[in-house]
Amino acid sequence: MKCKYCSRRGEVTIPYARLTLCKEHFIEFIQRKVLRTIKRYNLIKPGDKILVAVSGGKDSITLLQLLSEIRKTINYDLYVLHIDLGIGEYSKSSRTLVESYTKQLGLPIIILELKKILGYTISEIAKKLKRPPCSICGIIKRYLFNATAIELKATALATGHNLDDIATFILKEFFAQNLTGIWKLQPYNESYKDIVAARIKPLYETYEEEIRKYAEFMKLPYMQEKCPYYKPTTLDNVLKQKIKEVEEGFPGITIGLIRRFIKNIDKYPRPKTSFLKCRICGLASSGEKCSYCKLTEKLLGEPMGYKTREYIKSLIKELK
Repeated sequence: MKCKYCSRRGEVTIPYARLTLCKEHFIEFIQRKVLRTIKRYNLIKPGDKILVAVSGGKDSITLLQLLSEIRKTINYDLYVLHIDLGIGEYSKSSRTLVESYTKQLGLPIIILELKKILGYTISEIAKKLKRPPCSICGIIKRYLFNATAIELKATALATGHNLDDIATFILKEFFAQNLTGIWKLQPYNESYKDIVAARIKPLYETYEEEIRKYAEFMKLPYMQEKCPYYKPTTLDNVLKQKIKEVEEGFPGITIGLIRRFIKNIDKYPRPKTSFLKCRICGLASSGEKCSYCKLTEKLLGEPMGYKTREYIKSLIKELK
């Protein structure tokens, strides 16, 4: 079949939109789609300072390229954050790739090396605390994302969560009947005072397969290997695969879910917006100490939130 917009051979079929597109028009389609998402949900405004978290995978690299491209339409500052978790060759390759591509785009980058901050890698921390690496990774990454955005005084932190991710999270929270958790799965999560940074998801309405195809056509460099700790049998991954199978039989059902979710968002209970302030580091916490300070105190004998913030602050000062 030919491309809908020109006489060239169609290379991509988009069933839910009933479109067949050539390579060039597919690239334009994705760029317009992400820009529309940003405008529809008011994710980025002129003059904003956006910090984008980049792991090196296809989603975050594609997001970085798109946010760099969209600056031609919306004038904002863009910074890159990469966390080196110290997972052997996987982390080394990811870091090299992100550094190289960020330099190619001419953007400032902040690299947080866990070994420098805590003296241990994720694998070593998991072994020392006898906890699953993924649970520790989640606590540490969430803290470092938020702390860096706060210290940079960023308008928002951008993450590479795509349409498939969001649909998976919605179903997972629904099965657990965590309705306040579902409420948080919007494309924009607001900041709270000076202890929680705003978060945005510009790929909110973009399918994972569309991202993969876009990265391929744009010849974007990204890590094709999965994290060594990735397990296909987790609930998240099983749900995501099932959603993809349903989407194949009923094109558009996933994006329909997302849009109806946003339309009905006020029907979900809104979580409490009040946070406690960690007495050690001053960032958001559910108790006297935040999860990061409690974890690092158990690991090192002292909570490291304050020192981590100071270290991040010094890196940002060098950057400027």
